[in-house]
Amino acid sequence: MHCTSMYPTPYDKVRLGALHDLAERFPDAVLGLSDHSIGNYACLAAVALGARVLEKHFTSDKTWPGPDIPISIDPSELRDLVQGSRAVFAALGGHKSVLPEEQPTIDFAYSCVVAIRDISAGEPLSPGNVWVKRPGTGGIKAVAYEDVLGRVALRPIRKDAQVSFEDLA
Repeated sequence: MHCTSMYPTPYDKVRLGALHDLAERFPDAVLGLSDHSIGNYACLAAVALGARVLEKHFTSDKTWPGPDIPISIDPSELRDLVQGSRAVFAALGGHKSVLPEEQPTIDFAYSCVVAIRDISAGEPLSPGNVWVKRPGTGGIKAVAYEDVLGRVALRPIRKDAQVSFEDLA
């Protein structure tokens, strides 16, 4: 457990980087944060950095007297901490790749190269006759727009038609 023994701990003194230090020094340990800062922010960030145990002071009534009350969370904040830490934990992991569930959005939201006016066979593609538009279901994605400029149309391409590499020399 990492802890800063200040009541309350200012955010700039929480030192969540210590979780990395603990992970290096104790590679098989379960990491945690004993947090004395106000609110749940530090705990939620700690989960993202590898903490799997969180400790906060708790009170059922913040109007009670006592030295720990100002840093304590109440039932509503505890609920937020549990929900938030579960959400952050669920969001961890994975790799940068396209999920199958993303494909419908990609097909709609991404753009592809489209004729913005009729293009004759033999005419070179230029900013005057092609641009990128939605949906992104065409054969040439927007990222390749500059790669097709100067290529020649093998056949006529109608205005608003998605351009494909088979259309080009």
